[in-house]
Amino acid sequence: MSKNFEKLNANWNNLLLQMKDDFEISDHVFSAFIKDVLKPVKLEKNTLYIEVPEEGYISFLQNRVLSQLRIAVSHETGIPTEDLEIIFKAKNSSLKKIKNENEDFVSLLKAAGINDPLNTFENFVQGQSNAIAYATSIAVAEHPGENYNPLFLSGKTGLGKTHLMQAIANYALKKNPNLNVLYTTCEKYVQEFVDSLQKHTITDFKNKYRNVDILLIDDIHMLEGKEQTQEEFFNTFNALHENKKQIVLTSDRQVKELGNKNFMEERLKSRFSWGTTCELYLPDYETRIAILRKKEENRHPEFKVDNEVIKYIAQNVKSNIRELELALNNIILYSKIIKQPVDINLAKERLSDIKNKDDKKLTPERITNVVCEFFGVNILDVCGPKRNREFVYARDIAIYLCRDLIKDITQEKIGEFFNRDHSTVINSCQKIENKLKTEEDLRENIKNIKEKMLL
Repeated sequence: MSKNFEKLNANWNNLLLQMKDDFEISDHVFSAFIKDVLKPVKLEKNTLYIEVPEEGYISFLQNRVLSQLRIAVSHETGIPTEDLEIIFKAKNSSLKKIKNENEDFVSLLKAAGINDPLNTFENFVQGQSNAIAYATSIAVAEHPGENYNPLFLSGKTGLGKTHLMQAIANYALKKNPNLNVLYTTCEKYVQEFVDSLQKHTITDFKNKYRNVDILLIDDIHMLEGKEQTQEEFFNTFNALHENKKQIVLTSDRQVKELGNKNFMEERLKSRFSWGTTCELYLPDYETRIAILRKKEENRHPEFKVDNEVIKYIAQNVKSNIRELELALNNIILYSKIIKQPVDINLAKERLSDIKNKDDKKLTPERITNVVCEFFGVNILDVCGPKRNREFVYARDIAIYLCRDLIKDITQEKIGEFFNRDHSTVINSCQKIENKLKTEEDLRENIKNIKEKMLL
């Protein structure tokens, strides 16, 4: 055990109390999710592993506490915040069991860019809305590079495209561990390409993406407007296809709709259609129930949620699968806070606003409330004169999201809500835009905040 970890472990309770004060974390959140819940296990290089009682805690901690905890641990250990990684591990989670049973395979998945071993075909719930995409994905995993190349999966956010894509990688690697499989997001691909140009490592970049057996890229629509990256990907696509290497792509739009907002080369769009395109649709009621049961089985094995509760969620959450999981997590975690069983009354209390969510207009108040809840800060401090780092950070993000998400709102109106002038609004937006180019944590935070707008 390193001296750095021994010191951190010895001062852990004081560190958590100081974090609670510094970031004004509420008593019920601190009691339910932090105090006597977080247990440091080991510190390897710049990665701190923290054990939690159950896997259900992890999503909440990553969304609400991770940034604050990283700052607190960085201050205690001296590890720079940007270099520090914190990983939460459930004491008796199904993920941990998988690791114990097959540590080598999980390492193989991580090397391929897959961080969730539960994204398998077995854990994917098939219904009429996704049957063709599901069957085609299995065929691709069975015989990569043969009949469906490229495979182009389209559909709105949260319908299971990423799950299917990663299931292909999981299945293919189980069948043949010697395959060179690489999963990434388009955003990461673009950033790596830009970095390779700046660092004069373009040859390494090309070798990385052209010497694979299966290449899977999520959200390929993000290539729109990036002409130089499109040119590079065009050449990579050709090299892989000519060598009969499998390409799998996902997008929130069909191929024919790409380029409607920004420029996308026609020759690239043409290649996306060379193989097979499959669209995923909204799941029906019966499929939503099956999905909820599968999520409960995999993510909350210690719970047995009543059928009435499952039906209530399925009836009221219809937008996408991610919303279903968020709703289920919301109810289960709240039941732990108040120490009451998961019943229909609790479900109705927690999801009372879902029926009318589509009618909710985004306002500066609603956006800021979600941002404050996400970071565990008080809205009065964010909209007030305080200049503490955590308040300024949350304020900048809230201002940026108001400008980004609310149509036709003026800078003056945004400034009025935050008690600031329009020049502050401009400065906050510019700061966030610049940071988004380089800070992956910020991109992930904003993505998660936008998802929370759905609930």
